[in-house]
Amino acid sequence: MKLYYDGLVVHQSQSDDGVIEVVDLGDTRSLHFGTFPRQSSMSLRTPHSLELSYTEAMMACLLLNPMPERVLVVGLGGGSLVKFLLHHFPDCQIDVIEYRQDVVDVAQRFFHVPSDDQRLNIHVGDGYLFVQQQYYQAEQTYDMLLVDAYDHVGMAASVGAQAFFDACAGVLNPNGVMSINLWGSDRPLFNQTMSRINHSFDGRTMILPVKNKGNVIGLATMQTVTNASLKKLKNTVDQQETFLNVNLPKSLQDLTRQNSSFISRLFT
Repeated sequence: MKLYYDGLVVHQSQSDDGVIEVVDLGDTRSLHFGTFPRQSSMSLRTPHSLELSYTEAMMACLLLNPMPERVLVVGLGGGSLVKFLLHHFPDCQIDVIEYRQDVVDVAQRFFHVPSDDQRLNIHVGDGYLFVQQQYYQAEQTYDMLLVDAYDHVGMAASVGAQAFFDACAGVLNPNGVMSINLWGSDRPLFNQTMSRINHSFDGRTMILPVKNKGNVIGLATMQTVTNASLKKLKNTVDQQETFLNVNLPKSLQDLTRQNSSFISRLFT
């Protein structure tokens, strides 16, 4: 069976939440929600690697917190970020909140997301409510928060609310960092979302545009990041890149151009 993706459809299903399609094209397996854009992609030979450039850009947060021990992921998709972290950081504990049970099922069946790894806890529910609950009830905080909550229409509305980002800041520890996938081509929505993030994180925000894509990664930290502190990372970024292989030197170069004080002036 072929679709307009020019690949072989290996799974197709529909629920009240929408369509799910899994498409193989050569070595690449991709997740679609009934539309052309890929929600997630995986190499069948190396399932833990990051195939899409925006996921590599999201991991620029490792420049700011290189050894995460506790991570919260909002939006599972095909589990690319989760598998990457489990592979490279064996002592890392990961919580995931995913709105759709059928997405979790497909990720585990077709995208090598483990169902029995004690380091991984997958929760089904609303991302906004889960982060709020963690903020008000949890005793522990996170080193890293990764937000990639999209469906076939766009980013989940509740995930863009001011209260959501307030809670995001509340669940991070003093060295914590949030990395969020945003759609930069919708300029009014992008500016509104970044303004809210900037407000919740007291101006400690940066942006990282993804080359040749509409994605823009927003980064927010609990500590102020300056150009001087970013430049100091040049001494270790090559060693990091050898280990991770996610274009960290290029991300660092771009972040140095887009420092937090500039973003603060832009969105306040």
